[in-house]
This record gives sequence, C-alpha cells and structure tokens, in this order.
Amino acid sequence: MPLLPVAASPAAVEVVAPAPAGQVEAAAGQPPKPPIVEVPKLFQPGGIDKRYAIPDLAPDRLLFPRINTRIFTFRPGIELILDHTAFGQDDASVAQVGAQDDGFDVRSASLTFEGELGLKRRMGYKVGVAYNGFNSEVEQDFTLTDFNYFFAIPQWRTQIRLGQMQEDFGYEVIGSTATMPQSERVLTPFASPVNPGVKITHLLGKGQRGTLTYGVFKDDWGEGGGGIAVSARLTTLAIDRPDSWLHLGIAFRRADLGNQTRYSGKPGVAAANEFVDTGDFEAASTTHFGLEANYARGPFSIIAEFAAARPDIPVGQDPAFHGFYLLGSWVLTGEQREYDRTKGSLKRIMPVGRWGAPELMVRYSAVDLSSGAIDGGRYDRLEVGANWWATTRWKFGILYGNIWLKRFDSTGHTQSFLTRLQWVY
Repeated sequence: MPLLPVAASPAAVEVVAPAPAGQVEAAAGQPPKPPIVEVPKLFQPGGIDKRYAIPDLAPDRLLFPRINTRIFTFRPGIELILDHTAFGQDDASVAQVGAQDDGFDVRSASLTFEGELGLKRRMGYKVGVAYNGFNSEVEQDFTLTDFNYFFAIPQWRTQIRLGQMQEDFGYEVIGSTATMPQSERVLTPFASPVNPGVKITHLLGKGQRGTLTYGVFKDDWGEGGGGIAVSARLTTLAIDRPDSWLHLGIAFRRADLGNQTRYSGKPGVAAANEFVDTGDFEAASTTHFGLEANYARGPFSIIAEFAAARPDIPVGQDPAFHGFYLLGSWVLTGEQREYDRTKGSLKRIMPVGRWGAPELMVRYSAVDLSSGAIDGGRYDRLEVGANWWATTRWKFGILYGNIWLKRFDSTGHTQSFLTRLQWVY
C-alpha cells in the first residue's frame, strides 16, 4: 500500500492507517513497508481477540498511535492495577502500626513511552510517568519514574543507559509487579529509589546466558543531598534447557549517605502502613549485598532471594539488617514464563487456552530491621494466592497473608486479603 503524504508543512509526516492482514501488497521480492504512523481503529471488525473467553483487544489493534520512521520510533504502553485490600488485626498489631483501613486502591496507573533512534536503531529512549492523583498522601499528581536514553555497541553486546532510572539491585527490583507470581515486593527496604546516573549492561556467554550490569548514580536516599552510589549485578543461567533453567545472581551496592539515613518497609501489602521502620539514624555510608535464585521446570518454579544492609554509623558496632523470601508457583495449564536474557528476569505468563492460565503460589518472607541499638522491628509473612492470567493483558488475583510483627516488646498478628484486577498494554 503506498504511503499518503500530508502536504501541509515541511514538518508534516506521512500518515496511513494499518491495513488488515492480507491486504498489503508489496513489490516483487520486497517485504511490505510498515506505515509511518499507525492509527488505532478499535471499533472496526476484528478488533476483539477471540482466542480467549474474556474480551480483550486483538494483538494487531492499537490503543495509542505508534510512530515508525527510518530514524525514529515511538511505542506507548500502559499499566493499570486496581486492588481491594481487607485487614484483620489483634490488639497488639493495632498498638504497633495503627488500624489498617480496608478499601480500594489504584496500585499502579502508569504510562511508558519508548523507542529507537538512528538509521541502525542503536540508540533509544524511555520515559515513564506514574499517576499518583488517586493517593492523597502523595503531594504531586505525577511522578517521573524513567527519563533516560541509551545506545548499544552490538559487537561488544553492550548497552549504555544515561538518565533517571532504577538501579539493578535484586531480582524483585528488576521484575515488574505486573509480571511476577507474587503481588508485591518485600525486599523494598534494601532497594534504592529511582536515581539519575549511568548504567552499563553486558550480555555474557554463548547464547547470552548471563548479564553484568553496573552503574554510578547520584543517590537521593537518606539525607546526603545526593551522594555517590555504585551498584552492580551479575547473573548466569547455570541450567539452560528448553523446558527448564536455573538462574543465579549476586548484587552489590555502596552509597555515601552524608549524615543520616532510614530503613522502612511494608509487609508485602501496598495498602498497609510501614510495619518495620528504623527511624532516622546517623550513618555516613551503607553497603548492600544480595543473592538470588530461580529454578523453573515447565509450569513449576521456585524463587528465592536474600538481601542485607550494613550502614556505617559513627559510634558503636555497625547494625546489620536483612530480609529474604522463598516462593513456589505452579501454572495449572502448563504454561511457562519466558526468561528475559537481556535483563536476567521473568516475563509474564502468556496463556494458550481459551480460559487462560490459572496459577497457584505460596511464599514465606521475613524482613528484620532490628540490630544493636536500632529497633526497627521484624516481620514474618506467610501467604497463599492464585492468579488467573485470563488473556495476554488481563490478570485477576487473590491473595491471603498472615503477618507476625515483633516490635516494641510485643508480637502483633495481622491478616490481609487482596483482590487484584490488572491490565497491561
């Protein structure tokens, strides 16, 4: 199909809607050229994905326009997660953390814009924006989660990324909450916030069986006013077979904090208060260390991770904080998550059958922020849940958890029940 020029101004681009499959005629021996601007046509025939019982957009239907020129591409994406959380507490729990409120919450409402630049597509960019207007505790309605660009060196299998981004420390940090078997991360006290810096990633070994990522960042953690932080993560596939693999990883982080810092975390429930919290304390720097493992065999997988932090305090013995989790999951219909070799992490389940892919999961986790003179508390959490990956975009989840918190010379018991609705484009 020929491209139709828009002759309005020198800056105008050629616009054409995507033709239905089978109606694009290419010159002899030439593949069909994609349109420069792909326009959403949601309500034309064939717009519904009929592979699944739950209605969804067909794979070739767009929600937002996409741009695809010789030197510039633009691909938008969206993540929307809605939660309802209910709590049950004993008197000790209420005394420790206050009464936890039941209710609905917009867990995630974010847009991403990414693409490539240049004739050989060796440069690119990513912009991420999260909407916080549903959460009255956040002062700004929008948060810029990503604002970075990258360039690739193919002969070295290397990518260099500059700008604002998440540091690569820990398996949970690399994976999105929209792709993991668990509903929430638990090792957030040891993960850094989004920081500006430079990050370099190398793909290692034959068949890209490993990754090495390291970077230097301006650290906004604590009260250091933007000290320097360095982080690194090394992963490998110790087993690499079509139906099974074993991922192993190690991570390190060192940051200059200036005068003081603080560690806190929620017990794997986004709607909960901070259950463990050290409060502000003096520290000049901190060192973090992490281990991770993921074994998958067909629809079965076991994920384990450990993280520790050792702040450098001016007086007395340095405290040592730690956390870990052990998770098992089983996709009843036999689907297996794909392994992303460029990141060393999991992708989400892509269901095959008409009724999607149900998944069962169980996890035990613990985070301990009490050490020496610092009493930040320790919680242990046992949870069981189920995910229904109804289509390639829809997911429904339920999760029940028991939390035991040791803090303020008492042990409190909290129960949580989460229901989740998720759509990712």
